[in-house]
Amino acid sequence: MISNLDDLKYVGGYPTTETIRELYDQLDIQRAAQAYLDFMPAMSMQALLDMHPRDYGVSETGGMIVYTEPGEGRSKDIGLTYNTESMYASSSLDLRQIGPAVIEVPPNVLGVINDGFFHYLADLGNAGLDRGEGGKYLLLPPGYEGDVPEGYFVFRSNTWRNWVMARGFEQDTGRGETALAYYKAHFKVYPLGEGVHQPSVVSASFKPSDSTFARDIRYFERLHQMIQYEPVSAFTPEQLGLLHALGIVKGSPFQPDERMRRILSDGVRLGDGMAKAIMFASRDPEARVYPDRHWERVFIGGYKFERDGARLLDARTLWHYGAIVVTPAMEAKMVGVGSQYLATYKDASGAYLDGGQSYRLRLPAGIPAKNFWSVTVYDAETRSLLQNGQPKPSISTYDQPDVNPDGSVDIYFSPGTPEGKEKNWVQTVPGKGHFVWVRLYGPLEPFFEQTWRPDDIVKA
Repeated sequence: MISNLDDLKYVGGYPTTETIRELYDQLDIQRAAQAYLDFMPAMSMQALLDMHPRDYGVSETGGMIVYTEPGEGRSKDIGLTYNTESMYASSSLDLRQIGPAVIEVPPNVLGVINDGFFHYLADLGNAGLDRGEGGKYLLLPPGYEGDVPEGYFVFRSNTWRNWVMARGFEQDTGRGETALAYYKAHFKVYPLGEGVHQPSVVSASFKPSDSTFARDIRYFERLHQMIQYEPVSAFTPEQLGLLHALGIVKGSPFQPDERMRRILSDGVRLGDGMAKAIMFASRDPEARVYPDRHWERVFIGGYKFERDGARLLDARTLWHYGAIVVTPAMEAKMVGVGSQYLATYKDASGAYLDGGQSYRLRLPAGIPAKNFWSVTVYDAETRSLLQNGQPKPSISTYDQPDVNPDGSVDIYFSPGTPEGKEKNWVQTVPGKGHFVWVRLYGPLEPFFEQTWRPDDIVKA
């Protein structure tokens, strides 16, 4: 690869044979790295959808998985910044197999429909058109021209494969078998016109899974499969053109030669390094939430990642490299509804969080969350729940942590147990970097007004 542009040679204005080879190698690896970044939302979604039938054996025609024990029951899963508190129900929905699909939503849930590119289609429940009262949604497949019956909230998808998710609160769903029975009875996905039927619903708790996208040449192999499966209308000519240049062509096999396999592999490594820089060292001034501390936004430019009519490419990568779910309910100001997120990768001194060090996070009194709050620790390499030997790497409202006399809550992060602080402690792993998210479900005015701010993480 080109290490010095002065080494490129031209004779009479024409590139030499060696320069031509170097330039084409550079062009192809740049395209591969860009494709890795541009298609990351789609590959993250495909990995999530693939998990359902592969790891849990549920169909893509209404089958559903439920996390009935959200704490320890999810701690071994590899998935981008999973939540350890909510009772999730999740369905991989293939409209090519099922046709127009009815989605029955119970009251008082937070749910969403995202398409195969992780594009937002609809909110369900509290932030959706049913306003938390429950209702029936109708999802129509690409190119659908049939009758659309009344009595539904209707949405159209540009892709065959879609993701339907709802998260309930423990006071409504219960836990364990109670939660499983709740979702079986109240959250259904089935074909339009065939009547209500009971889909396959299985517990996903205590069953390890992996919903993350590959970070080697398998990334492009899976991308080729998506191109073959989804309709041409799901992609722009620019997207198909970029992939065509890399040998991924609709209707043709993917058969990269030895040179191209090396180029694609190097493109993934380069793109993945760029994604790490974007996530952990954002250069967007909007990333910093507070001028005097290191908490950062995970949504920049809203759920469409746009500013002044322009797509914020780095903002899109920041989100999709580290997280799943796209909905305005996660970033819009909706007091008492939806959710808000704060992330930090550094301590008060600006150093990255180190699993071999001991830290303390102070949450001031009056944590502004109508439903609940949580503090969760993630592995910087996998962006998944830190595998630390504890039942779960998080502390939340439900854990009833010890509270200081002034109403503040201290959370401790260290490899060893801090004496007398066990109830407020998350174990870290020496040799592993980690980062921390604060979640507020039903965020209240003090969060939006910034009259309540979490302290920086400090060495304890």
